[in-house]
Amino acid sequence: IKVASNWVVQGAARWDLEANKINQYALGAGYVDDCFVLAANYVTSYTYQAGSQPPVLSHAFMFQIGLRTIAQTSTTSSSAGMQ
Repeated sequence: IKVASNWVVQGAARWDLEANKINQYALGAGYVDDCFVLAANYVTSYTYQAGSQPPVLSHAFMFQIGLRTIAQTSTTSSSAGMQ
């Protein structure tokens, strides 16, 4: 969703068809213009296991810097097994 001339926010959810539950949430914000991209996203993923055990959580923070006409790069940091 565009919130200002060059600023955007986004959100997402992913549905697991086998588990019949949501298995990922994402929230992010960024700045985009004709030449430059700067964005940050936070993602929480759930891995469901057989039985009634609680899901295994995985958290990731992604940071992206890009020169739109030359190159783009991104980095991710994540942790798994947090509850």
